[in-house]
Amino acid sequence: MRHSKKKIEGFNIAFLDVMSCGLGAVILILMLVKYQSEQPDHQSSALQADIAILETQNQRSRQSVETLQDQADDARARISELNAQLLGVVSDINAKKDAQRSLQSQLATLQAQADASPQAPPAPLPVVNKNVEDYLLGLKVEGRKIAILVDSSASMMEERLIDIIRRKVSSAQERQQSPKWQRALRIIEWMLVKVPADSDYQLIRFAEKAAVVGGRGWKKGGDAKGLSATLADFKRVLPGGGTNLHAAMSLLRKEASGFTDVYLITDGLPTQGKTGLTSYFSACASIVGAAKKISGKCRLKLLDSVVSSYKERAPVNVVLLPLEGDAGAAGAFWRWTTASGGLLISPESSWP
Repeated sequence: MRHSKKKIEGFNIAFLDVMSCGLGAVILILMLVKYQSEQPDHQSSALQADIAILETQNQRSRQSVETLQDQADDARARISELNAQLLGVVSDINAKKDAQRSLQSQLATLQAQADASPQAPPAPLPVVNKNVEDYLLGLKVEGRKIAILVDSSASMMEERLIDIIRRKVSSAQERQQSPKWQRALRIIEWMLVKVPADSDYQLIRFAEKAAVVGGRGWKKGGDAKGLSATLADFKRVLPGGGTNLHAAMSLLRKEASGFTDVYLITDGLPTQGKTGLTSYFSACASIVGAAKKISGKCRLKLLDSVVSSYKERAPVNVVLLPLEGDAGAAGAFWRWTTASGGLLISPESSWP
């Protein structure tokens, strides 16, 4: 009997142990299940937050895309507008080119008509009191072969010596615009338009050296284009240097041989000449030597040497412009013009 009681007690304790272990396992399972059920809730919240951020970024991206799309639409509209303006400009350019071609065609037609039509002589300069000029003054440009010599030395810029010195150091434009030289230009223009249409002429300018103006060879007085070209060439002459009438006469005989009438525009006696005739200028060291000054007596000798070497029968006409300190010039030139059958005039400042 004692043995049976001990077996029953051992069974009860083991059973209780088993039940206790089962209960603990159940509790552990319940705890694990609860932990796992809470864990997804936390992850879900984090995922929801990430999703919200991504949606915000997506919304901003869509807004940026829409903004860029609007800008692209505006750019396309602006490009279309600029293309339309460009087409308008191109159309205007083409229209202007067509108008230019039309004008050039008309100009070519008019030029051809002008070349085909006879050229009228240039109109004479407007002068004051033409009757006095043609009759009382007595100077007429006439002859079969007319040679015009123009003094282009420094003294042809001004009347007073002090003003001439000032002009020598001025600019080329100021020298060409000097009042006395401008008067010489008007005289040349007056003479050129007075050349008869059936006469030939040659224009020579001289200072220390001489040169043909307007091209070599005789030119026709009836050639209006030739007259204009000669005058334009003379307007480019720059006055300056001494006065060498010997050089002018030598070039005249070379380039205008056979001349029948001579017209000389100057303002006084020459200051330079041939130095080969030493005996003739023995009393004038300024001519044969290296002196920079020359006396009035020696200048008279220079003109006398020119006159004595003039063997042609063509009349010499002199237009003598005023110059300070050259009182002997008028008498010396008057003797030359009278002996040759020409005319000396010393016109007032208003002519021509």
